[in-house]
Amino acid sequence: MEQVERLGRLKYACILYLCWRYCEMVHKLRVLSRKALCGVVTLILLCAPVPAAHARSTMVVLTTGSARAVVDGRTVTMLVPPMIDQASQQTLVPIGFVARQFGFGVSAVPQSLAITLSSVEHTIRVSPGSLEVLLDGYVVGLSVTPRGLIGEVLVAAADVQLLLSVQYSRSSVDRESVFTKVTPDPVVVGPVDFGAVTFETRREQVFMQTVDFNIIRIDMTGKGIHVLSCQSMGGLGTARFPSTYVSSLKPLVLMNATPFNMTSYIMSGSVQDQGTPVYYSGTYVSTIGIDTDNTPFYVEGTAHVVVRLDTGKEFSVARINQPPAAPSSQSLSLYSNYFRGGLSVGATEVLAVLQQGKVVRLMSGKYFTPRTLAAGQIALYARNPAVAAALRMSPGADLRSYVGTRDCTGSTFVQCGPVVVLGGKPYVDYRKYKDISRTAKLGSRAFIGMDDQKHLYFIVTPAKVRLQFGDVSLALSRLGLFTNVVTLDGGSSTTLYYKGQYIIKGTRALTNVLCVPSM
Repeated sequence: MEQVERLGRLKYACILYLCWRYCEMVHKLRVLSRKALCGVVTLILLCAPVPAAHARSTMVVLTTGSARAVVDGRTVTMLVPPMIDQASQQTLVPIGFVARQFGFGVSAVPQSLAITLSSVEHTIRVSPGSLEVLLDGYVVGLSVTPRGLIGEVLVAAADVQLLLSVQYSRSSVDRESVFTKVTPDPVVVGPVDFGAVTFETRREQVFMQTVDFNIIRIDMTGKGIHVLSCQSMGGLGTARFPSTYVSSLKPLVLMNATPFNMTSYIMSGSVQDQGTPVYYSGTYVSTIGIDTDNTPFYVEGTAHVVVRLDTGKEFSVARINQPPAAPSSQSLSLYSNYFRGGLSVGATEVLAVLQQGKVVRLMSGKYFTPRTLAAGQIALYARNPAVAAALRMSPGADLRSYVGTRDCTGSTFVQCGPVVVLGGKPYVDYRKYKDISRTAKLGSRAFIGMDDQKHLYFIVTPAKVRLQFGDVSLALSRLGLFTNVVTLDGGSSTTLYYKGQYIIKGTRALTNVLCVPSM
């Protein structure tokens, strides 16, 4: 009887336990359902499209001869109205007034007619009667001599575009000059893979001395990794110190690149940046470049550009950001906003401005300043009557760049010094190098290298070495890292910046650097 009672109590306890477990499970399911609902809501919020960034724009409209300007739809009175320069027939505008509308501070220089324009990014000093302007401490040339009048300085409208980094255009209404600047809100595409760029030091013997090779390895498959060729912000014939590049570019890594003439600051090699020809020296090129799919490549041959008009005709390009080809030449000259100075386009000549392969502007018998070209635009200049007629008839053109027989359209490359490693083996043939005397100089050196696994290498040696002995080639090949290595500039130009610090900092101003942006 007691056993029956015990069994009954046990059954009752089991039933109570099962009921309790059931209630607990129901409670958990309710909690989980709430969490699931929250997760779904969170997922919807995360996956919902991000509202488009709203760009902030400013528009300033000036009318020649009128002291009334229109700024974002508001009428504002100027002290000095725009006027026409009789010699150049260009429109002169009060740069102080225009600068204020775009957020610049304007102040007079004591005991002078000059004015200083200042913003967070730039400081500009303009002096009446002088074609030279100080932009961030560096001299920039203007196309028309500025004039001083009642405390203002009148500057050519095209030069205002250059100095203030604004867009300039002529309105459909005669005598109106329009200046605009669009500032989009920053759009974050995604983080750069910092781990794709690494640093190490390797030690080898070079001509009876121990040399440390500082090596940056760049995994070109890393997220957000891009290697850019960056020219001096002052344009052709100017140079900037390494710290200036670092401040403006904010790179993950940066290295000096192309050699240049110390007097004229003109590059001695050929440079192409993301498909835009910057400067071709016209000499034999042996270089490492980066293709459109971010793959490093080695190529050698003569760098040249061919223009294929939409009408089917094809012309070679004789000059790139250099004085134009002679009228007798059956070729074109090419310009970007890197070119300093201006071009007097004759009445029988043609200059065409191209954007994304389409002609957006055509001119003859006028003065043109290439530095007024917007980003992504290039200008083709034809002086020969037959070539000019063909260019005038074409609605667009396709640019193809080659090194030897390889199509390098869209790629980036810098051609500097001789090859020192080829196919993984030492290579000491300097006969094809234009500036052979540089290879015999004793100094620190910079190199660019590659391998077969989509890695690009920035290499510098702080020790003083000569290239012609061949020991550098042997040492680099012994490291076993590279299939090809090409020499860049050296001596006091040698610079390597890596993740916030200088591994080696050159003391010479540079015309061209290679860098990996950090964002």
